[in-house]
Amino acid sequence: MLTKADLKKVREIVFLKDVFFIAISAFGGPEMHIALFMRKLVQEKRYLSESDLLELNSLCQILPGPSSTQTLTAVAFKLGGPRLAFLALMIWILPATLLMSIFAISTGYVEPKVFRYIGPMALGFIITAAINMSKLLKKDTVNIALTIAAAVLSVVFRSPFAFPVFLLLGAMATVHFGSKDFIPNNKPLLNIRWANLTLMVLILVTVAALGAFTKKNFPQISQPVRLFENTYRMGSMVFGGGNVLYSMVLTEFVEYKHKQYLTLQEFNTGLGLLQAVPGPTFTIATFANGIAMKKLGYGIDGQLIGCAIGTIAIFLPGTLLIFFVYPIWNQLKTYPIVYRSLDGIISVSIGFLWSAAIFLILPYFLHPRSHFDGYQWEPLLVFGITLLYLHYKKLPAFLLVIVTILAGYLL
Repeated sequence: MLTKADLKKVREIVFLKDVFFIAISAFGGPEMHIALFMRKLVQEKRYLSESDLLELNSLCQILPGPSSTQTLTAVAFKLGGPRLAFLALMIWILPATLLMSIFAISTGYVEPKVFRYIGPMALGFIITAAINMSKLLKKDTVNIALTIAAAVLSVVFRSPFAFPVFLLLGAMATVHFGSKDFIPNNKPLLNIRWANLTLMVLILVTVAALGAFTKKNFPQISQPVRLFENTYRMGSMVFGGGNVLYSMVLTEFVEYKHKQYLTLQEFNTGLGLLQAVPGPTFTIATFANGIAMKKLGYGIDGQLIGCAIGTIAIFLPGTLLIFFVYPIWNQLKTYPIVYRSLDGIISVSIGFLWSAAIFLILPYFLHPRSHFDGYQWEPLLVFGITLLYLHYKKLPAFLLVIVTILAGYLL
């Protein structure tokens, strides 16, 4: 006869199997991920209620990191504690990580012209994401002004240091000047376990110090360490999911003159290929770090290490944060200041995404011939088709990626 412990183990195995099937079918980004969680985990399997899932997703929206990944991790935490949450996380990110690692290595062996239409296609995805995210913006003077200011200033100051500064200023702006209709809560938080938050901060400080030390004394070791620090820092402060992360990767790895780990074409290629991959969009960091290691002179082994660095560094801070916050969520959600600061953070994050769109579209107007090998109307045609496809689509996005690559190969 099965004991309660045996039944729990069987239930956990079934849940992890369901997570795997979600991971290999979750195309379309965070919005589609949540819809899939709702259908599979709530409506079909009834692991939790609809209100529970939406509440956990709300929690993850106010935290930096991959929101859909954190939501799934929180669901697993609710069902089986930290062990099940960790296993579910590993299964969820595995297919996307493997595919983006293969892409990072294989792009060096493929004629670049095959990806000639990927850039304008990727721009279509960015513009569509910016439009969709703008629907989350509160239509008041403070939030609209924050979005416009973040977009303009991010284009002017293309520096990684701009992100934390703008996010902090945005949060402060809506806390002090936003809507006042809330009930103050002065009750202290109880039973806080600081271990995961402490570890999250300690890792960031340690790798930053290690990167600075090895840069002077052990340059060869310093490069992977600094890649880890760069990616970990992005994962620690990205609000708004993978769409906003694109802007950070673009600034940190492409535009920042002291690094320039990727070319704009390589970034666009990775962003385009990502649309054909199921699972978390944060695996753009897997691709970016794999290409960066190649640029730094490493071979295939080094690229695989770079892919591992990108994967661990981008997902670790968000995971530690959800492990810290979930146990105190029932207390934390009663603090209105949390939601008021979120308004400003979301507004600034939307501005970041529009700044990335502006930066990516400018070369097509400023240097159309030198930027694109072909007729000037070709990138605009691909861009327009992508926008129409994403607006009226009834087929998955990865089909568009495949057709775009085939067009580059045949033409």
